[in-house]
Amino acid sequence: MMVLSPPDTIGGLIAKYKADTAKMIGAYESQYSKAHITIKPMPRRKPYMAEPEIRGLKNNLQLLPPVSLTIDGFDFFTHGDEYRTLYAKIRSTGQTNQWFKSLKKVLNIKDYLVPHITIARNIHVGAHNKLWPHFKKINWVEDFEIAQLTILHRQAFETFAPWEIYLEIPFEARHLMIEAPSKPSLLKPLNGNYSASGQISLF
Repeated sequence: MMVLSPPDTIGGLIAKYKADTAKMIGAYESQYSKAHITIKPMPRRKPYMAEPEIRGLKNNLQLLPPVSLTIDGFDFFTHGDEYRTLYAKIRSTGQTNQWFKSLKKVLNIKDYLVPHITIARNIHVGAHNKLWPHFKKINWVEDFEIAQLTILHRQAFETFAPWEIYLEIPFEARHLMIEAPSKPSLLKPLNGNYSASGQISLF
């Protein structure tokens, strides 16, 4: 699994909020998971089988610069009528959107991505309703830097096997390289109803 790991100061606060959550709703599945921003799961396979792909990713990832992110309070995802995921929200800016867009291109990620740090994953709506009045009042705004991508691995057939660090790939560029917009076509539109939309979905 590929993740972005925040510094220990952020990780410690996330652990505190998880402990507060457990006091309010009892023990829950993601209570002890370490703070991270999930980027991409990887298919199950032997480490040596993944090495060629990882070598290629390493070369491309090193062309990205470190990124400055900001935690800006809390929010939640809705999973149908009965389940919610509570998380620390990452502030969205033009710069961070462009950085994550570049990261997705390097990693060939097509799915929609909302960068976040989970507090309580996939909990029942009843438990969420106990938590949300408390968390929505917390004004937590804090900047931090991500300087590397972390690849985690664990034993596939051990139910409670912990995730361990397999490789850390630093972001080494000084600036984010933004692709130049494509040149307009010199050909005339085929009909008078031609229109070119400049809107691009970042995620």
